[in-house]
Amino acid sequence: FIRGVDAFIGRNYLVADSAADEEEYLDAFLKMAIEPEDRAETGGGEEEYLSLFMAHSMEEADEFEQVVSPSSSDTGLEIKYSRFVSSYNQLVPGSGIGLIRLSSAALSTSGINVYSEDATLLCYSLLGEGEVVVDGRGIKCRKYDCVWLDCSRRAHYRASPGQVWECAFVRVQGRMNSHLFAETCRRLNEDGIIQLTFGAGSRFRSLIWQLLSTRTDSSPNPDSVFAHLLLSLFVEVDLAVVSASAKQVIVPDIIVAIQSYLDRNYSRNISLDDLSRIFSISKFHMSREFKRYVGKSPNDYLIGIRLDKAKVLLVDSRRSIAEIGQLVGIPNTNHFLYLFKSREGITPSAFRKQRV
Repeated sequence: FIRGVDAFIGRNYLVADSAADEEEYLDAFLKMAIEPEDRAETGGGEEEYLSLFMAHSMEEADEFEQVVSPSSSDTGLEIKYSRFVSSYNQLVPGSGIGLIRLSSAALSTSGINVYSEDATLLCYSLLGEGEVVVDGRGIKCRKYDCVWLDCSRRAHYRASPGQVWECAFVRVQGRMNSHLFAETCRRLNEDGIIQLTFGAGSRFRSLIWQLLSTRTDSSPNPDSVFAHLLLSLFVEVDLAVVSASAKQVIVPDIIVAIQSYLDRNYSRNISLDDLSRIFSISKFHMSREFKRYVGKSPNDYLIGIRLDKAKVLLVDSRRSIAEIGQLVGIPNTNHFLYLFKSREGITPSAFRKQRV
């Protein structure tokens, strides 16, 4: 069983700083891999802790014969993906960033409590709606919203009533201190919280997708791939923080409504004339205001949503390229191929081969 643990540690890029016997190595691994509150709740020995962690984070649980899944009633979330990445200081020495955990999960209305003296947690809303309650204040999170929180501020993450809230998480150990994303570090260290929105087609969302879908066995140096993707992600956040600090903008309700409509109806044939009629607004005024507040035209925004949906279908289904184009609202296969290649830099077939 211990040999299996060693393989698991190696697979997740956790490297011991010095030689240790098997018991010390396992103990050190558990302290890094499992939160204190999780260890306290189990009330069992090291094997129980390890079983709990593996059941939550393994992509291929059949590699181990003795995996005990925790009861769904014990937690307010379902872990869909979890991976550790080695210390970020390997890429940016002196950044203050230690071990990083990438996860995606579906939260229930009971939710989860998050607390750590020396860590931050980036939460990006992928689907549904939820709420982050911190210092008695509820922060509403819709699809595409991002909250980055200093975990020393006790917080509760939960889905809104009647919702299942799917999120991507990036948990960063240590205090961030890097000139490459100085404003983000300052805001986290001073305010303890950052709130942003990254819509469909944004580079941030694309990077989140790449982090959650990159396979370690398809790259000769996966640790370097993850590190560079994380660097790009943090820089994107910093650019958004600087931009938001320079100009606080309240997005008009009609623009939010148009975004929501496009999010729900991406598979339909939608024109500017359709949107103009539905929302009783001049299509020229709508296009100008939409780009002002969203950063792109309604058509570009819709294409971004469609390609995001297409990427999910390419990875999670065996449907043909033509069928996927139909399902996401781009029935002309040649046009679908052109849009995908021009936006993603790769054909749909090549994208599928890389991810499957």
